[in-house]
Amino acid sequence: MDTTILIGSAGAAILIGCLIIYMMMKNRKNKTRSPELEDELRSLQKACRLSRDMVLVVDRNRRIRYLNEEAEKLGPLQTGTPLSLLDKTLQIRLPEKPESLTLSELIREHREKKSLGNSSFIDARFGSDKDFSARIDIGTYRSERSRQHYDIVLIHDQSCEQKLHHLHHLHHLSGLPNLYQASADITKITAQAGKNSTFALLMLELDNSSYLRAVLGYAEIDKIINLSANILRELASGNPRLSVYHLNYVNFMILVRDEAKEDELYSLFNTFQSRVQERYQMLNKTQNLSFSGGISLYPKHGTLYSLLNTAYGALAKAQERGTGHLIIGGESFEARIDEEIELNNKIQKGLKNEEFKLYFQPLYDAIEQTLVGAEVLLRWEHPEEGMIFPDLFIPVAERSGLIVDIGRYVIRKVLHHLSNWKSFGFPPLRMTVNLSLRELEEPDFITNLTELLYRYDIGDNKLKFEITEHASMVNPELTHRRLQEIRQLGIDIALDDFGTGYSSFSYLAEFPIDTLKIDKGFVSGIGKNPDNEHIVEMIIKLGHSLGMTIVAEGIETEKDARLLASMGADLLQGYYFSRPIPKLEFQYLITHPKFQSVTL
Repeated sequence: MDTTILIGSAGAAILIGCLIIYMMMKNRKNKTRSPELEDELRSLQKACRLSRDMVLVVDRNRRIRYLNEEAEKLGPLQTGTPLSLLDKTLQIRLPEKPESLTLSELIREHREKKSLGNSSFIDARFGSDKDFSARIDIGTYRSERSRQHYDIVLIHDQSCEQKLHHLHHLHHLSGLPNLYQASADITKITAQAGKNSTFALLMLELDNSSYLRAVLGYAEIDKIINLSANILRELASGNPRLSVYHLNYVNFMILVRDEAKEDELYSLFNTFQSRVQERYQMLNKTQNLSFSGGISLYPKHGTLYSLLNTAYGALAKAQERGTGHLIIGGESFEARIDEEIELNNKIQKGLKNEEFKLYFQPLYDAIEQTLVGAEVLLRWEHPEEGMIFPDLFIPVAERSGLIVDIGRYVIRKVLHHLSNWKSFGFPPLRMTVNLSLRELEEPDFITNLTELLYRYDIGDNKLKFEITEHASMVNPELTHRRLQEIRQLGIDIALDDFGTGYSSFSYLAEFPIDTLKIDKGFVSGIGKNPDNEHIVEMIIKLGHSLGMTIVAEGIETEKDARLLASMGADLLQGYYFSRPIPKLEFQYLITHPKFQSVTL
């Protein structure tokens, strides 16, 4: 079995002691050795041979009397080689000494102590073809038979330990201390904290990282992360109150020691934000960058895990508000998780009891000025809490994965209604259903969709799936493949919120998109904003040049409706025509022709 000897101060002493015994026994006559002693000597010799440490035995004439295989890596050495040969190629630097030394000089320094004990030289740096740092232990023994003194040198290469330390304590990308080191530091600070000690954790996360990664690519995001890490180093440089950490890929943390006031924390956050943006633009980059932030305070928010969880919870709240926001934690992250678990349980129960209802926002043809279909929206009619709107439960469902079950529920309900309306002889309709990125990523999405289409015969009715520009850009290859599969099933594709994200016009031509929806942010008050008018006109022309149908949503006035129709929008939707209405009201609308027309 291989034997590995790891060197600490105690390990070095033990190995040196063993070598002393070994050399002493070796110098005795063979007839004095018992079979048991022979076995022990062979074991010691094997231990030296297999050790990862370099072992040298040097006599007083500075000749090598013994070396193991690891020591042979230092140069062309063998028994009898003068140590001076090694001194020519190997220079040793010690932290406490300004000049380099040779191994012979270290041995002489050890001998000058006139002691049979060990000498240790820690954090020595070897200058050679293979530069490395090491610990050197030197011990001396005196042979009883020959009355000669020998020096045993153990050189323990610390490169591996240093690499392991870096891997364990530093982030591989930025080189900043990682979560493991942050946890250790926070634990140490809280353990040493006095009665009135305070400190703060400022958690930072790059906003819109999924968008940026899709548009800029991983290599560019790595540059942004390293740039941000360097700015954090600058902020902490010369300020003993600050320690900076790189926790996850797009996630950093600043530890602010001593009393940290709110205005100081906000100033630190804003300084970091502005420097990142300025430095990135200096590289001739036009992309806007921002970070969201969350803060936790000691002792208010507890110790290690409570502090981290509260800071992450505050960060999540900041991101819910948009980009570039900073929030000081209040509600613990554990409480938010408990709330989400409870809400997810309610969602599952609601799906089972069919508490979720479909609402329909009518869609009108701009030329014929008649009803042609609707966008399907979801409302949760909770038996105890009343109407719950999507903004309150959809984000939670997306995080938990329940959005897949909700999406399947909506598609099934829509197909069921279209099948019934066909049976009743209602006029053909176009139904638009929102589709999330999480649904597209489901491996069995197409299989389940095919089964539902087979189960429900919708005749001449048309089903259209609507995805956001964001969803199309996060994973373009997967999205493109899924959309092609959906098109093969006879379902049209609409791109929502066009103009608000990062997609290029080339994506429009590459993706199998039939319909382009102009974001309501451009539509609202279009007659009062010339810039919005130009943008909308450009989008309409672009879409038509690619053979797409153009939908203008968010129309609130007759004037805007007429203007958009005159600009070439094909379909119109908004509160001016109708708010989203429940199924029975929509059925009444589509069965009474006098309510199906509008006048522009």
